Amino acid sequence: MIDVAIIGAGPVGLFTALLLQQRGVSVALYERWPTFYPLPRACGVDHEIVRQLQGAGLAEAMEPLLDPVIGPDKTYEFFDAKGETILQIDWNRPGLSGFAQMNMFYQPDLERMLAEQLEASPLVSIHRGRELVSIEQHDGHVALEFAATEDLADRITVEARYAIGADGARATTRNLLGIAETDLGFGYDWLVLDVVPHEKRVWKPYVIQHCDPARPHTLVGSGPTRRRWEFMRLPGETIEQLNSPEMAWQLLARWDLHPGNATLERHTVYTFRGAWADEWKKGRVMLAGDAAHLMPPFLGQGLCSGMRDAMALGWRLAAVLKGEAPEALFDSYGPERSGHVQEIITQAVEMGRIICMLDPAEVAARDAHMKAAIKDPALALKPPPEPRLGESGGYRTDDPNAGYLSVQGRVGHGGREGLFDDVIGTGWQLLLRNGSAVLDQRACEGVARLGGVIADFGPDGGVTDLDGTYAAWFERLGAEAVLVRPDFYVFGTGSITDAAALVADARAMLGTEAVELRR
Repeated sequence: MIDVAIIGAGPVGLFTALLLQQRGVSVALYERWPTFYPLPRACGVDHEIVRQLQGAGLAEAMEPLLDPVIGPDKTYEFFDAKGETILQIDWNRPGLSGFAQMNMFYQPDLERMLAEQLEASPLVSIHRGRELVSIEQHDGHVALEFAATEDLADRITVEARYAIGADGARATTRNLLGIAETDLGFGYDWLVLDVVPHEKRVWKPYVIQHCDPARPHTLVGSGPTRRRWEFMRLPGETIEQLNSPEMAWQLLARWDLHPGNATLERHTVYTFRGAWADEWKKGRVMLAGDAAHLMPPFLGQGLCSGMRDAMALGWRLAAVLKGEAPEALFDSYGPERSGHVQEIITQAVEMGRIICMLDPAEVAARDAHMKAAIKDPALALKPPPEPRLGESGGYRTDDPNAGYLSVQGRVGHGGREGLFDDVIGTGWQLLLRNGSAVLDQRACEGVARLGGVIADFGPDGGVTDLDGTYAAWFERLGAEAVLVRPDFYVFGTGSITDAAALVADARAMLGTEAVELRR
């Protein structure tokens, strides 16, 4: 019997499998497409996701695939029908995690890279051309029945200790489990065009939301050599009328793009929606990615949210399967991720309603308000969110610093310099402002039992804060000790003398502190 079966071999399923096999967990992935799906869907990931890939050992392989949104030409602007700026979003800056706030990429490149990593692992198998048709829950395992997509009579049954439904917006797993969803009532069809210009151009602004009621549209990078255009379907226009190569080139002609100087890689119509699953776990099956949540693309957070699901599941599943934590650890997964993603979806839908306006009076009022907000920040939209995890037992909820994403800066230690995770390590991380003289020995032993690392930034601690990231962070938190979980979210903060209690609380959550005390 395998440890984990994953339904769906998109980026979320592949990344979850990679995280699990790196922790010694056996994984089988089942994908309905019979061959590798060669076309892009998502086109951007934020700083947090690049840090996740870095932590998985993929930073060097990923670097040439990314087009960081940073530099004088790379702004994100909203235009009105006249082409005048009515809003700017600050993507053009470093993120908390040591990388650019946003990074554009070509999704098939990411999927190939992840698949190549997995194909080299004896713990992972990938089965393409298999679609989930039934789920049976048992006390110690789950039985999954798959049919061959090219011959529905060809069926196999797979038994696994746990399963993850990462099968995208079709949400076969969620539907078979009978899990309902909350829908925010936002639904608009957009034509998505992926284009490869034959010659390099500088696109200014780099990302544009053109809020033109004649036809709202979007321009965005999708990797170092590609661009994406998105055009809203208008009332009275059919999907068939919109979704054709002829219409695509007609719409692209405005940017002097034609078959002689560009390649149209793909044209398809997507319905942009805002929704989330009402449950994220039923029995031994958990949901992740678009199977659990859908959002309009206007914040660039769709795939990012799915990758966060993968990180949240990876460390929990490994801990439970290796006997390091009870199954109760899964209870915090859904509340944490759902609370976090709901805030992002709500803001993405709010932005979508602004972009998709067609009524002339509403458009005029919107444009006037947004132009006024350029001069008066009090009127402006909130910046893209860095939400707190939903309340759960997975962190110290009574600590106002806990449940938020941690930072990553450049550090020096033992003759090495670089980003924190590369130099110090990943897993549970105990960061100390100055703790070498007073750190409780039990805290040190507790971190070791968590498989974690300790970084002491004090004069005798051995870790140097090269760019001041951690000094500023400790100051902002008002803390001297910070315990960070394996998914880079803060478990809790306190004084140096609180460090032992922080570690003890984390171990109690995992069930290991109680075991040691009984011994």
